[in-house]
Amino acid sequence: MSLHPLTTRATRRSARRVVAIAAVLGAGAFAVPASAASTATTTSSVRPTALVRAIVVVRPGVRLPLPVRGGHIVRTFPRVGSELVRAPLSSLRALSSDPRVAGVSPDRSGRVTGHDQQPSASGVLAPTAVGGDAGKSGVGYHVNVALLDTGLTDTAALNRASGRITDGVDVSRLAKGGEARTSGMFTDGYGHGTFLASLIAGGPVKNGGPAVGVAPAARIVVVKVADNKGRTTLSQVLAGMDWVAAHARAIQVMNVALSVERPTAPAYGADPLTAAIEHVRAAGVLPVVAAGNNAREVGDPGMDPQALTVGAADVTGRRPAVASFSGRGTVAGVVKPDVVAPGVHMLGVMPTGTVIYKRHPEGRTSGGLFKGSGTSEATAVASGVAAAFYSHHLDAAPMQAKAAVRDAARALHKSGAGQGLVQMVGGRDADAPASDAGESRFNSSSWNHNAWQHGNWVDWLASSWSASSWSASSWSASSWSASSWSASSWSASSWSASSWSASSWSASSWSASSWSASSWSAYGWGNR
Repeated sequence: MSLHPLTTRATRRSARRVVAIAAVLGAGAFAVPASAASTATTTSSVRPTALVRAIVVVRPGVRLPLPVRGGHIVRTFPRVGSELVRAPLSSLRALSSDPRVAGVSPDRSGRVTGHDQQPSASGVLAPTAVGGDAGKSGVGYHVNVALLDTGLTDTAALNRASGRITDGVDVSRLAKGGEARTSGMFTDGYGHGTFLASLIAGGPVKNGGPAVGVAPAARIVVVKVADNKGRTTLSQVLAGMDWVAAHARAIQVMNVALSVERPTAPAYGADPLTAAIEHVRAAGVLPVVAAGNNAREVGDPGMDPQALTVGAADVTGRRPAVASFSGRGTVAGVVKPDVVAPGVHMLGVMPTGTVIYKRHPEGRTSGGLFKGSGTSEATAVASGVAAAFYSHHLDAAPMQAKAAVRDAARALHKSGAGQGLVQMVGGRDADAPASDAGESRFNSSSWNHNAWQHGNWVDWLASSWSASSWSASSWSASSWSASSWSASSWSASSWSASSWSASSWSASSWSASSWSASSWSAYGWGNR
């Protein structure tokens, strides 16, 4: 989504807070107004005892759950250091100054949305755009990419029968009081997740045809954080990241095509999503995150210095260029994005029954594919490249993988291009030094100064439940730029609900015994 600079504390206090998936699919708009959140009410009308939903993020070393006076804990996300609570506003304000707490945030709601883009007769296949072995049989073999999105529906290019999809978790119902699901098929009624999955690991749509995805032997692990209407919440995204962190020994890459308005704007600083990104990487997973579709700044959580942040490039012309909408900026001394990847008029697969397909016939092509543009498409392409690297270096640390992708990029010498245009990596790309990960100039003082612990969030918390925070205009079209394994190897018992606590996500619910070595031995990897 678009992130508009907020130049004063007053404007920051009244800024609208939204969560959206940063993508545009097809040649037309699909901007959808968000309904008011259940917590939407003016601050002045909130009774002292009225309970509101909020995310509490704790400092490193603080054990969860952390009690909240006068309220109760709805969920804990121990692997990313946060919890979802319902409590009086006065108690939340008190928590914001608790030395154990890094910050408190409303559990803001959002919806997948988009904006118009100009029609184009041509489209771009991701494997062709990044070159090398992209799209070839075996690329991405033994690599798992967690896709935090709207789910995944079987298509000719990527389906469960091939063994290259596993259903990890569905947390899309948490906001309505539902439980996380760890069994069943987490299909995609909206279309966004399926489209991105095809760019990462899609095979040929027709026998003998070219692969749609960069790493067609990789496995997509479905982490459904948004429902079939594209709706999500901050707590659902954190739940998805918590799940990934808990299963990090089996996952190499986490694709996050999400971008939200920075609560610390106009400065860049820590918040719930950036904290979660760092927990996931510390667990051993490379977060590949969208830069956002506003050229004036970097989206959240793509602004996190530890993420591999991806902007969009336009490769439809004679020379590659940075897409006009692609997010960019310097975050506490770190230049973002790290790289750009093809993200304009990308050809992928969109199921015919999905919301996006039905609403946007202009995105359909004569070859049966669908066109989409945005930094989320670029992020999916980069995740495919990262999967290719990991297939050669399965035990590589996330920083090593990030450095390798950055080093292999083709320099564009353009503002907003970072290290350049993503290219395929291979067996020789493991020699990139850690210093090439682009984090050596990180200014922790600047980052921390704009984070919660210095009280910057107290005033924001007080005004965050105002009616204007949830107005339909938060999701107007203007908020976007002009662009967007074998089945038997994952037995039901491997992903059973018993691996989760029924009502709280305590640390014990993700014990090591849930993922014993036997869960990962002797499994097949489907068609290579």
